[in-house]
Amino acid sequence: MELRHLRYFKAVAEQLNFSRAAEQLRIAQPALSRQIRDLEHELGARLLDRNRVRVQLTDAGRTFYAHTCKILAQLDVAVASVEETLAGASGELIICNDWRLSNRYVLGAIAEFRGRYPRVDVALRDLHIHEQLTALRTRQAHLGFVVAREFAHHDDLQSLSLLTSELMVAVGAQHRLAGATHVRMADLAGETWVTTGPKDSPGLREFITQRCRVSGFTPTFARPVHSLDSVLARVATGYGVCLLPDFLAGTLSAGPLVRFLRSDCPPIELQAVWHRTEESRLLHQFLDILRRQIAAPPASAS
Repeated sequence: MELRHLRYFKAVAEQLNFSRAAEQLRIAQPALSRQIRDLEHELGARLLDRNRVRVQLTDAGRTFYAHTCKILAQLDVAVASVEETLAGASGELIICNDWRLSNRYVLGAIAEFRGRYPRVDVALRDLHIHEQLTALRTRQAHLGFVVAREFAHHDDLQSLSLLTSELMVAVGAQHRLAGATHVRMADLAGETWVTTGPKDSPGLREFITQRCRVSGFTPTFARPVHSLDSVLARVATGYGVCLLPDFLAGTLSAGPLVRFLRSDCPPIELQAVWHRTEESRLLHQFLDILRRQIAAPPASAS
């Protein structure tokens, strides 16, 4: 049994006339009659009572007609869905992010994309940077957002630069440098550095170590904590200092007990990252929107 048998039977069942059905289907009437006989033979059931005067559905024919309509309708939906997916109008786009790294470009692009493609399921997954890289490399996500240095050795990934961020040093309000606006890494010799663990901030300790050694000393690190809020809580209570990008400093609940000082560290880049061989049309439509967001001048405050 093939799909054409279902379409032919449906036409005859609705027209109750072989000549009109054949004309609708644009095939010869003898060929249509033969296809219906083949269908009845395969089913082992008589679907139509026909004579020279009229054509009628049998009980089996009415049952088969109802199911035929459902099957063909579902097929039409499936075909339309595939066409929409190929056209980038529906489907699923999986975006992973450590949402602490969110900024106006990321959030603006997601909002514009959802408005433009309402039938696309935009799945947002909150993952730390290390988990994002794993998800991208194993094709469990389409797009992630990371600090550039943290995927430098992943040749299978491609990236788009979103923004450059100055690195700030956070110190407690009672710290000896709390009254300054700018600090050199050399000024922090002897300080204890507070960080999250390697899973949350891969490469951060290595980066701090490298910058401190360039400044002539080897840093001391406190035991890692599990969140940036915990890092700032320890900074506020005098356990040590920390390093973080300026766009992130403004999003954390530091309160009056923490001061953020400009540093002499080189700036970092926040980048959108995807698998180099990813062919998802939805991903590339999203990236087009993201590029426009980056290129657009910031809205002026009214």
